[in-house]
Amino acid sequence: MEEVAAEFTLFPRLPAELRIKIWESVPRPTRVIGILPPAARWYRHYFRAIGTRASIIAEEQDPLQRYNYRYIVQPKKHAIFPPLHVNREARAVWLPHFFQPSRFFQASNLIIRFDTPFISYDTDIFTIFDGWPSNGIPQDAFLNPLLADTGDQPLDGFIALDRNRIRNLALCEIPGDIKGFTSAVSIRQLPNLQTLTIMALGPDGKWKPESLASEGSGGDIAYSLPVLEMLAVDVQRITADIHDIPLELVQNSPFLKDARLRHAVALSPSIRPLIRYKTFVLSLLWHELRQPNAAEAITASWWDYTEYLFSNSMDDDEECPLMLRGCGVHGHTKRELVEWVPRFEVNYKLLCAVEWRDELKNIGIVKP
Repeated sequence: MEEVAAEFTLFPRLPAELRIKIWESVPRPTRVIGILPPAARWYRHYFRAIGTRASIIAEEQDPLQRYNYRYIVQPKKHAIFPPLHVNREARAVWLPHFFQPSRFFQASNLIIRFDTPFISYDTDIFTIFDGWPSNGIPQDAFLNPLLADTGDQPLDGFIALDRNRIRNLALCEIPGDIKGFTSAVSIRQLPNLQTLTIMALGPDGKWKPESLASEGSGGDIAYSLPVLEMLAVDVQRITADIHDIPLELVQNSPFLKDARLRHAVALSPSIRPLIRYKTFVLSLLWHELRQPNAAEAITASWWDYTEYLFSNSMDDDEECPLMLRGCGVHGHTKRELVEWVPRFEVNYKLLCAVEWRDELKNIGIVKP
């Protein structure tokens, strides 16, 4: 008996109900959305120890560069969700799922630029790269003191966005002052947070890829690879991939433990292994949810606090050294702190220039 050839109905001829279900099934990509100052302006205010990696010429000639901050999107290829450009029907399905900011937003004396016209509060990962002051210059060791504005207040890390709608938060590793960083996060003002991502940055995108292989340092957390880690401000100047990092790698890979990339800004070795950084961040957020000035207290007692946090002791008599209500004598126990289960899930990701993809595969950080 002769078989009847199967027929395939062209998409436009499918019933409208079926077409809409198909549009709704299109997965949204994983994207990082975060605020950064112009790279040229940032570098212009730094000592030569970091070096000039950006020219100010483009900033002065291009009117689109005349802003105080920009919301970048990575990977850049996902700046616009494809169904929004297909046809009227697809747009009708998907537009209600996106916030559509203006290209430029003005708040007081700040101009904020958006690199994407469509933002998804449900799936985008809103990232704090650093605690930026309103002039875009972070407070750290390489800052030229003649150009610093010590009275500058930290910028809201989600300025021009609706904090009540943010579901996914990512925190990069703190390169300097944790007070500005913590103010940018303002964890108490994120009532609907569902996931927290510890976001590691990959090698400097301007370096020619080289071997990242290492057996580790034998436990010396002050050790680092010779390859320079990408600075947060340079995220806007690369084409990036986002890679999930399973917990097993965080716990066992030298690249994420005691053979981290070298950073141009001094970072505390005690929180450099990524698993330790996660412990530190959760302890910071735990204290911030109890006391809004926890970052100042941790800064004032940094060495005592990190020694307390990372010691192997779980003695209930061990006192938290922070000068905060609920800490110290008769305060919380260390077990309460380190065994806290937050209301949000915690995961790890790596944001890295695409040029380093093959080398990251070679050391097992990225799947083949």
